[in-house]
Amino acid sequence: MRIVKNTEIAKTDLSNEQTEWVYCALDCALTYEIWNKIYPEFDPYTKQTYLFELDSLQPAMAMMLRGLRVDEDKVKEKKKVLKERRLKLERMLNLFAQAVNGKDLNHNSPIQLKQILYSDLGLPPVVSYKGGKSKISTDRAALEQLGEFYPRAKPFSKTILALRDITKQLSVLDSKRDEDGRIRCSYNVAGTETGRWSSSTSPWRTGTNLQNVTKELRSIFIPDEGKVMFYADLEQAESRVTAYVAGDEGYINACESSDLHTQVVKMVWPNLGWSDDPIQNRELADRPYYLHFTYRDMCKRAGHGTNYGMSAHALAKNLKIKISHATRFQLLYFGGVIQLASLERWHKQDKEGGFKELIDTGEKIGNNLIKIKGAFPGIRSWHTEVSDELKQTGCLLTPLGRRRQFWGRLNDNTTLREAIAYIPQSTIGDLLNLGLLKVWQNLKNEGVDILGQVHDAILGQCDIDKVDTLMPKVLREMNNPLNVKGREMIIPSSVEVGETWKDMKAWMK
Repeated sequence: MRIVKNTEIAKTDLSNEQTEWVYCALDCALTYEIWNKIYPEFDPYTKQTYLFELDSLQPAMAMMLRGLRVDEDKVKEKKKVLKERRLKLERMLNLFAQAVNGKDLNHNSPIQLKQILYSDLGLPPVVSYKGGKSKISTDRAALEQLGEFYPRAKPFSKTILALRDITKQLSVLDSKRDEDGRIRCSYNVAGTETGRWSSSTSPWRTGTNLQNVTKELRSIFIPDEGKVMFYADLEQAESRVTAYVAGDEGYINACESSDLHTQVVKMVWPNLGWSDDPIQNRELADRPYYLHFTYRDMCKRAGHGTNYGMSAHALAKNLKIKISHATRFQLLYFGGVIQLASLERWHKQDKEGGFKELIDTGEKIGNNLIKIKGAFPGIRSWHTEVSDELKQTGCLLTPLGRRRQFWGRLNDNTTLREAIAYIPQSTIGDLLNLGLLKVWQNLKNEGVDILGQVHDAILGQCDIDKVDTLMPKVLREMNNPLNVKGREMIIPSSVEVGETWKDMKAWMK
């Protein structure tokens, strides 16, 4: 194949539209030539992933072509409310700014934000590190940090973040519709390392990224005439996959229980007075633990971070709790060895009985040391397995056969946390895409339309009078068994049905 140079095309008498078609054709031809060369060299895992993603292009294209119907009256209503809210917040922000330096503040200007936060208010600059470079930041993380630790910064951070959220919501409402009045997004089935789809506006700059649609804005999306919307998602997917890939029997049993988070509380804090009554146990789990957290809140919020290798310091910062509380939680969660003197210091500082609960779950092993009996030691062992595999091969393989090569500093903590998160997140992404593919293949002729993929769920529609017939079939196609370390895992699915994407209720079998 002879490569045609841009200069050769420029010399032709083609129109702009014709030139674009030529460029497109050349890109396709060149890509095909490259594919013919490299495909025979793919290993079996790469070929499997490639063929799966190739099949997934079909429902992705169907989703992009169909698009989502929009209730324009609802759009106008939402825009009016948001603009009024924005105006009110801008007035408040200017009052705050006037009190500091006598000037109005443009919240969209990083220069003005840095001036009032770091110069006028004298706050210590928050530095971010991206691409190997450091810079003073005014991003969401920086504003949240400033608002958390410095009371005089809180009015600014809270108001600016609220304004940014409104701006994002208005961008969705202002997104261009196609000629038929529908909103469409462009799906990239191979856009991430994990296999999860990414989405964006369409190639024609219409539509939006459905991942950015907040729950508040979901009411603008409605089904076609005579149809009803459904939203099918994988229940507690990340926890279940983590439990099975880690092979932790306690965590597997917790995931298979009626209430995962209550069961985790029961295992982390075994001495709260548990019974055989699930209602009473739920009440125990909902008792206050620390600040605004209940025991159940703590397990629910801290679980994912802890499972993915988050340090006690990072967990404390994320949840806005003391480091001693975060460390205590992780000791009860994973197990470990700690000096009795350290426990005594915590006891004196916190006054919440943390000393006793750790002693009760541990045993003395000499040299003034306490061995804490953690609820889920298998997860920590799995972290070690991932770390060893990463250092030896730089490569990880998921239960569904998706392989990822890690580059750079393989012994770096950031890389390790990314590697730990990769296996559950990739597995979930592929399971969701498999379910979506099967729903599309097996139910499209029965009146089921796939409208979108959002997080760990699929959005679709079907005939109103066929809901009770089709929803069991949707759930059947979503519930795909997977062999993980020699045992079968099925992530159960649930489905909601409604007249809009927002106004949905659980469909009962």
